[in-house]
Amino acid sequence: MADLAAKGTIAVPIAATYPLDQVRAAYTELEKRHTRGKIVLIP
Repeated sequence: MADLAAKGTIAVPIAATYPLDQVRAAYTELEKRHTRGKIVLIP
Protein backbone atom coordinates (compact mmCIF):
# COMPACT_ATOMS: atom_id res chain seq x y z
CA MET A 1 0.00 0.00 0.00
CA ALA A 2 2.86 2.38 0.71
CA ASP A 3 4.01 1.97 -2.89
CA LEU A 4 0.53 2.76 -4.22
CA ALA A 5 0.32 5.86 -2.03
CA ALA A 6 3.78 6.99 -3.14
CA LYS A 7 2.77 6.60 -6.80
CA GLY A 8 -0.45 8.55 -6.21
CA THR A 9 -2.63 5.58 -7.14
CA ILE A 10 -4.47 5.83 -3.83
CA ALA A 11 -4.89 8.82 -1.56
CA VAL A 12 -4.49 8.65 2.20
CA PRO A 13 -6.59 11.38 3.83
CA ILE A 14 -4.83 13.29 6.61
CA ALA A 15 -7.11 14.82 9.23
CA ALA A 16 -4.41 16.72 11.13
CA THR A 17 -0.69 16.97 11.72
CA TYR A 18 0.99 17.61 15.06
CA PRO A 19 4.62 18.15 16.01
CA LEU A 20 5.96 15.34 18.18
CA ASP A 21 5.98 17.54 21.28
CA GLN A 22 2.18 17.87 20.95
CA VAL A 23 1.48 14.13 21.05
CA ARG A 24 -0.98 14.64 23.91
CA ALA A 25 -3.12 16.93 21.71
CA ALA A 26 -3.01 14.33 18.93
CA TYR A 27 -4.27 11.62 21.28
CA THR A 28 -6.99 13.95 22.52
CA GLU A 29 -8.13 14.39 18.91
CA LEU A 30 -8.16 10.62 18.39
CA GLU A 31 -10.22 10.06 21.54
CA LYS A 32 -12.99 12.24 20.11
CA ARG A 33 -13.48 9.59 17.38
CA HIS A 34 -14.69 12.23 14.92
CA THR A 35 -11.60 12.32 12.72
CA ARG A 36 -11.89 11.60 9.03
CA GLY A 37 -8.42 10.57 8.02
CA LYS A 38 -5.12 9.93 9.71
CA ILE A 39 -3.48 11.87 12.52
CA VAL A 40 0.18 12.43 11.65
CA LEU A 41 3.00 13.17 14.12
CA ILE A 42 5.89 15.16 12.67
CA PRO A 43 9.29 14.42 14.29
